[in-house]
Amino acid sequence: MNNKELCTVQPVNANLKVLSIDPKDIQAAMFWLVLLGAIVICLHEYTRHLTRRTRGMVSHLPTYKCLPFIGNMYKFFGDGQNAFHCLEDLTNIMEERGQPFVLWIGQCCFIVLSDPEEARMVTNNFLEKPYFYNFARLWLSDGLVTAPVPIWKHNVKKLVVAFSGSMVDDFLPIFNDQSQKLQMKLEAELNCEPFDLLEKYLAYTTLETVCQTALGEHDVTKTIVTKEYYAAFNGILELIFSRALNIFLHPEAVYRLTPGFKKFKRCVSVVQNVSDAILKKRRKEMEEAKTSKISDATTKENGEVKFKTFLDILLQMSETDHTLTEQHIKAEIDTIILAGQETIATAINYIFLMLGCKPDVQQKLYKEIKEVFGESKRPVLKEDLSRLTYCEAVIYETLRLFPPVPGVLRQADRDFKLKSCIVPKGATCCINIWGSGHSTHIWGSDALQYKPERWLDPNVASMGATALLTFSTGKRACIGKRYAVALMKTVLVHSMREYEFVSEADKMELKIDIALRPVSGHLLQVRSRSGVK
Repeated sequence: MNNKELCTVQPVNANLKVLSIDPKDIQAAMFWLVLLGAIVICLHEYTRHLTRRTRGMVSHLPTYKCLPFIGNMYKFFGDGQNAFHCLEDLTNIMEERGQPFVLWIGQCCFIVLSDPEEARMVTNNFLEKPYFYNFARLWLSDGLVTAPVPIWKHNVKKLVVAFSGSMVDDFLPIFNDQSQKLQMKLEAELNCEPFDLLEKYLAYTTLETVCQTALGEHDVTKTIVTKEYYAAFNGILELIFSRALNIFLHPEAVYRLTPGFKKFKRCVSVVQNVSDAILKKRRKEMEEAKTSKISDATTKENGEVKFKTFLDILLQMSETDHTLTEQHIKAEIDTIILAGQETIATAINYIFLMLGCKPDVQQKLYKEIKEVFGESKRPVLKEDLSRLTYCEAVIYETLRLFPPVPGVLRQADRDFKLKSCIVPKGATCCINIWGSGHSTHIWGSDALQYKPERWLDPNVASMGATALLTFSTGKRACIGKRYAVALMKTVLVHSMREYEFVSEADKMELKIDIALRPVSGHLLQVRSRSGVK
């Protein structure tokens, strides 16, 4: 192309008409814009009027700047890492001010508390859970975690028996068996590259354990412990949390129109198909036991007690309680898998990671295990559990700093006076479990240090029994605490007497996706205690 061609100007097509806008159209557009603006302003003022009393009652508490309609929700836009950084930030403000923190999610008031005494008062007086739990009810229906108070009260008294001290003792053979299987799997990792213990082994180990002890399902490798099931299970949790972080997806009618809801339904279908199969199989086994007049709950087989499982209790309840439907029983199956597998696996993972970056703590724990078991590789027995005091200290210290569930919510149905504020009727109380575990007001100036020895001090141990909020607190606290601690001790004994662990957990980065999970600095290395095998 030459310069003459570059300088050529093409004539304007005479047939093209110049765009013209009728002044009346401009006036109409301006009218609708002004009307829309007026409606938005009126709605904003109306919603503020509805919350004026609540705002006045919490005006002395620290909060973030609020935006119209969404409140402080803009702080949580993003992924789970951003949500964790927000948790850290508001926890630091609470620690500095020594007061609860207020969050406005839309026009809903959330009062964030970390004081254990106030947390206990709230959870004992308010049993109902807020609408956020409805996001999970599409999956868990009226299971123990999500059930309205009347249904929860009706069921919990009978179901708590499934995790009593005597029942946990009966579970020890399964705990030992699964812990030994995990220990054998770890042999493949000896002196290899760092790996993700949670994703590769722990999630499946705890899933198998929960299914065997709570559901009586022993052949789980083909039905539950599959990659498809685990992916669907994690997919549900991620979708629930991503919806919680997006205020525009909170209305049910809106969420059902999104691709996320379609994916949610697919994941729930995979998980519930498994629950359905477990339920049908166990119901058939119980019917066959009745026909042959065998008591499958109390008889002994091969010297081992056949205990009554969580699912057995549910099925027996359903025979006389017709409100306990098939759907509800399946929801309880999914609830117990969620509560047992997800939280316990996450907790054990943090314990190994902290031991890996604290060789002095790891050595003390190994020394205690040697004192209790000597050179024997025998199973953990009931009487061993109470002797593993430093092991218990390691567990509690890890759970203090790394709670698998960083917070729980309760709905206030009336004004309620705490020592720091008055909780207004209609507000949601958020128990900041993470913040409580990191508070110098509660644990002293060394609160951020990992020191299992603090739990060996009788004063701290007695205080910690109520100050540690990891298992929640109050009337709707976790019913599986004994179960979880016994399983953790058993896993640690079997693995620690064979291997040393190395990690860089002091550089760990975290995120929230229902549970508190690591995203970096969470890889583990395994070394033999008796040299390279």
